Amino acid sequence: MEQYDGAEAFIEVLNANGVEHIFFNPGGEMGALLATISKFRILGKQTPRLILCLDESVALTAAHGHYMVSGRPQVVMVHSELGTLQLGGALHNAQWGRIPVILWAGAQAVGQRKNWMNEPYDQGMSVRNCVKWDHTIKPDENIHDVLQKAFQTAFTEPCGPVYLCYPRDAIGKKIDRVTIPRSAIVPAPAAAPVDVKTLSGVADALIEAKNPLILAGYTGRYPESVASLVELAETLCAPVLTGPVWMNFPTTHPLCAGIEQILGSRKANPYLADADTILVIDYDVPYASAPGLPGPQANIIHFDVDPLTAGRPLWGRGANTFIKADSRQVIPALSKAIRQKLTPEKQTLFRERFNQLESVHKKQHSEWRAMAVTKAHQVPISPDWLCHCLAQLIDENTILLHHTISQSASATEQIDRTKPGTLMGCAAGSIQWALGAAFGAKIAAPDKTVVSIMTDGGFVWGSPVATLWPAVSYKAPFLAVILNNQSYGFIKLLVQRNYGEVAVTDQIAFEAGVDIMPAADYAAVARACGAYGRTLENPDDVLPVLREAIDQVRSGRPAVVDVRTEREVKSA
Repeated sequence: MEQYDGAEAFIEVLNANGVEHIFFNPGGEMGALLATISKFRILGKQTPRLILCLDESVALTAAHGHYMVSGRPQVVMVHSELGTLQLGGALHNAQWGRIPVILWAGAQAVGQRKNWMNEPYDQGMSVRNCVKWDHTIKPDENIHDVLQKAFQTAFTEPCGPVYLCYPRDAIGKKIDRVTIPRSAIVPAPAAAPVDVKTLSGVADALIEAKNPLILAGYTGRYPESVASLVELAETLCAPVLTGPVWMNFPTTHPLCAGIEQILGSRKANPYLADADTILVIDYDVPYASAPGLPGPQANIIHFDVDPLTAGRPLWGRGANTFIKADSRQVIPALSKAIRQKLTPEKQTLFRERFNQLESVHKKQHSEWRAMAVTKAHQVPISPDWLCHCLAQLIDENTILLHHTISQSASATEQIDRTKPGTLMGCAAGSIQWALGAAFGAKIAAPDKTVVSIMTDGGFVWGSPVATLWPAVSYKAPFLAVILNNQSYGFIKLLVQRNYGEVAVTDQIAFEAGVDIMPAADYAAVARACGAYGRTLENPDDVLPVLREAIDQVRSGRPAVVDVRTEREVKSA
């Protein structure tokens, strides 16, 4: 039987699963693997493209962003234990974001090493809480089988990261060549269809509700679900509150109740408190949830493909009804069930409700725009004015990534998104996400304009040199807009609350460690990496500088615009 080495087997499995890029930071155990991939590319043989990232957390975050755009399996290679530990918060983000990525690391030679409990060293232990599966390839195991299991595990709903360790000799070891079938890129439905009786009961509850609300979290990860959710909302004439992670529902639609904000935002969403029946689909309460709770008597019906969400209470309470279901199936099925039950009387009531919601939607959006315009000359620059200007410069096909905290309302209220796959956010709390994810998104969609909005802390945590260097080198330009309040804004709010009515002066904020002043020159960091970089302090410059930055991106150069925004603390 024909044989080849483990490096070729690795490539073959990745090809079979549709992996296009490998985001990595190198280690000594990768030498033979990197050489084989490079040789294949030079010879014109199929192999994923290597994307060098100067920090492991950037590699994983880029894979995260790539998956959100492409929907394709991801592979991240890091150097043994050290590279694994460097993944840090990026792994937390991938777990909460349900991102199917294979983390491929060399196995550390441990000798007699033990941990503080006198247990044998276990490299997988460091990531076990954040992955679906971790495994060290054993000498008698077939690399094909283990890798294929890893892909199947990562890409089976609920999706998530897996971690594989390999001994150095696994790459050079000769093994029998086997035929590897092409794997399906899109996972099959992960739950049986909801039975007719259960679906009928849910339809009845929604039809009889006086103030129903639909809350969608991850449904937009499948683009076809956006149209299905619009159909369901229009059938029921119910408002849709969408989570911030995916573009689940067009924000311009009359039934859009807004994008859920996170802790530190300026207000609670009134639809949540007023709802008597809440249909929750593919949803986790945000890592840092915004103020506001459903009423104690609200009937919560929860559909999710992940049965573990039933054990993560919604707003401190469990759902009245939890049903494991694939949203791609259940949303259209529920729309059909409701239509079949509607009487002329109910249809009339629903139309009246639609008209009321449409009026509220128009008024709300008009007020948001007017508020931004009133702040057009405010110094320091208002995040609302900044995002209002940005909305005028991007088109409906622009991919917008956002990870803000206390300024989240500015981005989600001022910038409308109407197409699937054009709005993406971070499900978890590591604020490094927005920079590296934009790089990965651009690698996945080279023909699209990519814009990323982040905090100043997010820019720093995002390892800007390690991200902007490959963006320049691999010709993957994107625009990074920094909402720079020169502080940890929400933590500053907590300090203020603990001081009671006493104002948090600059001195108090500095001594408490929540101010980042004097601010670093982030635009200079960008220029040092070969990107365009500007600092904005005059609100009159916002529109022309953003226009110039987007022109730079469209001409092939990454751009960073550091916007010095208002610093005062506001109550949530």
